[in-house]
Amino acid sequence: MIATYYLFECLPDDIKAKHGIKAKSRLDCTAFANPTGYTGLKDFVNNKGQMYLYKLPAREFIKANSKRLSEWALSNGKLNLSSIYFEDTDFPEYGYGYPNANRLLSNREPNPLFPFRNDCYLFIANADLTRVEVLVFINGRNLVTAYYPNLIDGHLDKELQSLRAQAKPFYNYESAL
Repeated sequence: MIATYYLFECLPDDIKAKHGIKAKSRLDCTAFANPTGYTGLKDFVNNKGQMYLYKLPAREFIKANSKRLSEWALSNGKLNLSSIYFEDTDFPEYGYGYPNANRLLSNREPNPLFPFRNDCYLFIANADLTRVEVLVFINGRNLVTAYYPNLIDGHLDKELQSLRAQAKPFYNYESAL
């Protein structure tokens, strides 16, 4: 059911310094498991082979229904992965979101996430969003009302544990110096 697993983390200060990373809001993909060969996030990988996102206040650039606002969004500065909706106040570490479903971006360029518009993302985050796990469900956008409570209730725990165990480094920051 979970197509792909990504772990984004704020890197330790010494690693950031060695790579010239200054942004405090940057989250680097440190591990992933992709048993399905999912390619929906390939446009977030830079020419060095790194994938990173910035946690940004969503209201700065997201146009959404006023009844359904997210506080945070994940973006690489050019492309928005998703807003994060944390709707269950009893479980503030769990959220969900979707890729941008518009054919064109605001700058009128083709949206590289458009082919993946029906996917959904579930997020598991710590309180300050310095660690965010992204679970991808292919064609799950219309099923998020089932996936989200299943995550909260622990019905995805076994599959999630398996993907965490399979996860390998996305980019080796130590050997890349």
